[in-house]
Amino acid sequence: MALTEHAALVAHLPIFQSLEEGDIEKIAHFSTVKQYQKGDVLFYEKDSKDAIYYIIDGSVKFYKVDRFENEIFLYKLFSKSLIFNVSKLIDSFFISCYANAEFLENSTVLSIQSAPFREMIYTNHRLMTRILEESFKMIQQMQCIISRDVVFDGTAKVAHMLINDLETFNALKKHEIAYMLHIQPETLSRILNKLTRNGTIEIDKNNVVILNTQELKDIYE
Repeated sequence: MALTEHAALVAHLPIFQSLEEGDIEKIAHFSTVKQYQKGDVLFYEKDSKDAIYYIIDGSVKFYKVDRFENEIFLYKLFSKSLIFNVSKLIDSFFISCYANAEFLENSTVLSIQSAPFREMIYTNHRLMTRILEESFKMIQQMQCIISRDVVFDGTAKVAHMLINDLETFNALKKHEIAYMLHIQPETLSRILNKLTRNGTIEIDKNNVVILNTQELKDIYE
């Protein structure tokens, strides 16, 4: 039996590729695809959403706002990422939005109703395995955030981003990078100048080119 068009889209998503056609059709039945524009908000911190989200294409930043209305960047997720609150897997699957989520570019998102999806997780071993894998990825990301913001100094933050996310680094403006790394733009410029003088990197048409990968790794490892 041929899958419906929407079910075929769901079947091609990496997180669901191990599932049988019947399970794919079920997920397709209680999910929808929506397009978002850059700057659109997926949810605010105080919202409670009866859905989870899968980024098919695009990227989302997560941030909080302090009592002085300053925006504090937390992290971002890219294509093929699941957005959900792990703690809600036990008693309820309602998302209690712990941060604001805003799209960094035009994006395509699969929205999945939480109640029927939660029932499937408890009865489908393959799906449970995939959700656990996504949970571990989320935990690892939280550990990286702690290391970046608590342990790393400014130079280590820059070196870590250059090694792990050079494409994004070169795509963003310097003040956007500084915002993500929680450092001042002037500090970022000084660090890049120092790394350039040391021969660790070079700047080619405003893009960073890494000349010595190990030296960058030695800064934060």
